[in-house]
Amino acid sequence: MKRRNKSVTAINALVGLVATTSLIALAPIAHAATSAPGKSCDASALGVQARYKDAKEGQQTLTCGRIGKKYLWVITKVTIPANLDTKYIKISGDTSTGAVLGKPKGQAPTSLVSVDIVKGGGATVATGASVTVHYTLMAWSTGNIVESSWTSGQPVSFPLSGVIKGWQEGIPGMREGGRRLLIVPPALGYGATASGPIAANETLIFVVDLIKVG
Repeated sequence: MKRRNKSVTAINALVGLVATTSLIALAPIAHAATSAPGKSCDASALGVQARYKDAKEGQQTLTCGRIGKKYLWVITKVTIPANLDTKYIKISGDTSTGAVLGKPKGQAPTSLVSVDIVKGGGATVATGASVTVHYTLMAWSTGNIVESSWTSGQPVSFPLSGVIKGWQEGIPGMREGGRRLLIVPPALGYGATASGPIAANETLIFVVDLIKVG
């Protein structure tokens, strides 16, 4: 996405801010009315974040950072359109909220499908790593959403070694800030065993937002 504000280019010069954070979990979000890219912020607010909605770019997150001797609001996160249309399913929405899933199309794949909808820019998931994610799960056979962490608003954390094979094989290589589509065949999911609202031999469709590695 093209960023038109000159203050964006200054983010790499932030001292004591970018070097020590992933820009995913900084200080609490503020709602100061004067927060805007390039505007001055107080030294005491260093690291504080604020919401800003640009007419062209949409919802953005600003962070108060030090650039030289000045303290300015700079863009540290921009909501990214997250649209993908595969032969199996269409995904839409943006990264500020849960994905919108269309109905599954055609025959379910018999092998794992792992496709990045949005490529993140943070730390990369290694095999067996612990992750913190938001996710949405749809059952292929019904086209219904079975679970979504976005509903509660609380992400979940766990080691990949403790979840289904589809995640163990499909999540490594993903980067923080990314959104990925996983279509998991029964053999890599729950197999012939029903699990709550998930039927036996169900193909699972996940949209995963990676918040943090480790």
